[in-house]
Amino acid sequence: MVFGFGSSSRASATSNVSVDVRGMHIQRFLAHATFSRGTKQIPTDASANLYETSFAAAQGAEPFTLQIYLSPSFPTQPPIITLLKPAIATHPIINENMQCVRPNGLSSWGNGSVQLVEVIEEIAQSLIAQAPSPVGGASPAKPPSYDTATDPTRRNSRSSSVSSADNMTHIPIPPVPSKFPDLEAMSDSAVTRLLNDDVARAMYVENMACVKTIIELKASISDGNVEAAKLNLGREEEIGGLQAEARVMQVELKEEAAKFDKMVKEARGVLDGLSERDVLDLVSSAKMDAEEKSDDLSSSFQDGDLKIGDFVKDYMDMRQKYHERAAKIERLERQQRY
Repeated sequence: MVFGFGSSSRASATSNVSVDVRGMHIQRFLAHATFSRGTKQIPTDASANLYETSFAAAQGAEPFTLQIYLSPSFPTQPPIITLLKPAIATHPIINENMQCVRPNGLSSWGNGSVQLVEVIEEIAQSLIAQAPSPVGGASPAKPPSYDTATDPTRRNSRSSSVSSADNMTHIPIPPVPSKFPDLEAMSDSAVTRLLNDDVARAMYVENMACVKTIIELKASISDGNVEAAKLNLGREEEIGGLQAEARVMQVELKEEAAKFDKMVKEARGVLDGLSERDVLDLVSSAKMDAEEKSDDLSSSFQDGDLKIGDFVKDYMDMRQKYHERAAKIERLERQQRY
């Protein structure tokens, strides 16, 4: 899919914004002239949205595929956009979890003036302008984003899983914040109480935006799996019928294979008892037989005993046999000479 990006899709903020801001973001993304053609929605629960969109830099080029996760808190929380294809690669806008974290649209998401389609356009432009480098290639791995912190234990995870890259299922895990303003604003005594109170600490963690997103994502994936399982169970009867047909066909195939093997064995038995001279005599006799039958057909046609359609069909068939047998005789005689 070849496309160009321009300023025409940039959405300007107006005073009469629709109440359904989430729906407006999604509608503008799905109505985009390019993304609408390569976008499909992945089943999730009713409160979250998951999309996959594919695009290519040029005709015939390997397409890029992005996964866009919109949590129930979207657009208050920014979208989580993951690069699915290529599966394992490095790029300045991609972090260790293959998530897009550096475009201007994501960094300025909180001001409310950025549209989802603008962010995806910026990501697409970045990927097309500088293709991602496959892990293990000549390009060095890029440093982690300054906007998010990276778990050091994950830094070698990509290279260790290159062999299974094609089979990976990408889960859009939200990036770990590098700063916690609310904690920084607490007094030392409040932080101490939070550390010593397991219940309060657990509640604080559960109310973190990234943790909420993970919980919502887990529930969304679970609901999606349940729906997929229901669809599969709904096809159980159909699959059972196909399996029964396949078993019948396997039995028939086995019977036909046994008949074929028997015929091959019989043919080999006949051929084993014949010399080259015997085979040549048999083919010569068959050739003469075809010639005699074609002559008989000509006589019958001349006498008016055959219609022209029947004559042409039968005569052409017999002459074809004659020439095939003549060619075989010539080949056998040549083999005998050499």
